[in-house]
Amino acid sequence: MYFKKIETEGLAHFSYMIGAGTDIAVIDPIRDVEIYMHEARIAGVKIKYILETHRNEDFVAGSMELADKTGAVIYISGHEALGHVYGEKIMDGFELKINKITLKAIHTPGHTLGHLCYAVYEEGVESAYMVFSGDCLFMGDLGRTDFYGEENLVKMTGLMYESVFEKLLPLGDQVLLCPAHGAGSACGDDMDERPYSSLGYEKTTNSLLKVGSKEAFIKTFAKMRIKPRYFDHMEILNVNGADFVHNEVVLNTLTVHEIAEMMSSILLIDARTKEGFIGGHIPGSIYLPKGNITAFLGSIYEPDVKIAFVIDGKVGEMETIYWYCRRIGFDSIVGYLPDGIEKWQKEGHEVDQLSTISAKAYKEMDKGDHFILLDIRDYNETKPQDPDENKVSIPLKSLYQSLEKLKMDQHKTIYVLCGSGNRATTAASYLNAKGYKVIVITGGAEMYRNLE
Repeated sequence: MYFKKIETEGLAHFSYMIGAGTDIAVIDPIRDVEIYMHEARIAGVKIKYILETHRNEDFVAGSMELADKTGAVIYISGHEALGHVYGEKIMDGFELKINKITLKAIHTPGHTLGHLCYAVYEEGVESAYMVFSGDCLFMGDLGRTDFYGEENLVKMTGLMYESVFEKLLPLGDQVLLCPAHGAGSACGDDMDERPYSSLGYEKTTNSLLKVGSKEAFIKTFAKMRIKPRYFDHMEILNVNGADFVHNEVVLNTLTVHEIAEMMSSILLIDARTKEGFIGGHIPGSIYLPKGNITAFLGSIYEPDVKIAFVIDGKVGEMETIYWYCRRIGFDSIVGYLPDGIEKWQKEGHEVDQLSTISAKAYKEMDKGDHFILLDIRDYNETKPQDPDENKVSIPLKSLYQSLEKLKMDQHKTIYVLCGSGNRATTAASYLNAKGYKVIVITGGAEMYRNLE
């Protein structure tokens, strides 16, 4: 058997290559598909099949381009008519034999109506060896069930219960679990940071599987989550097909003059360190470091926005950021300014700074009604020991659509709080560009709670 797990940096996404003999299949490929062709060349195998577990919402699928380059057949679910322009539709029970292994499709609705998992069987063995669980069952978590709206939440959560408890877990405790996402994905709430798991291990450790009935599961799990802004665009691209990227980095180096000329028509992202941004940044730029690009770019902005970057001069890191953007459908990248702040100042341009206050100083300052405490963490991150005077909670992922909560008090100073100060700096830069007076609480809630 040939098996390869591909972890997509920055996206918390897992895709897989599996086969036997000289033929293999790829499960849920990402947009820049050269990684699969590279691994296939190394192993001396041929990519003959591509299987999707569902229409993905959080990244652009690479199925069409990979099929174009390899001649592979794409299989997609026939249980939901989404209008796909590609793929052969398959149903529950479909079997794909690749020499001495067989992949069997299992219809597992809940995350989506058409969701499929794929169980792997070795020749001559009745029990399954592993299962590609897509966005159904994760390590320590389950796929969200709210994509069809609140009116369908109970229905979809009930379907998720049936899929997990009546279809996946009965495959056997020994079955290896191969989900489509790991810790950090927007498709779940709280995935464990583990590289591998099994159905038996999940039964033992996954708290969501320790319910006594379908009704109890629905009561616990049926809830609406924040839907990142770009998900709707991903749904369209993954039905109609996105432009091929050809593994080509199209990334122009920009000058200070070019940046200055286009400031009114672009989103300028500063991907340097938090400390560097706070100390001095190009007016109107937004702080968004590499590690947070995929988590928050698509939650704050629309994918059609034109983007330029300010970096410290590491071209290799800029290429990584480039792929982070294109994997989530942000294709209009006009270029980057290396050694940006140094060049900007050398040519006589002013820089802005963000105001900050330490968690200790914030805790000790005189309180009143002259300020707002804006907590931009997710709701499940808050604890009783956190500051709460004059608090308004707006998760960063939904800040763009909740500014009306702040507008009536726009004259007040806004102290921005997150766990450590990283996300708060992003939120503060976003609000600062819109004219709000903001101060970042450095050290965040974690430091605040540790103060005596």
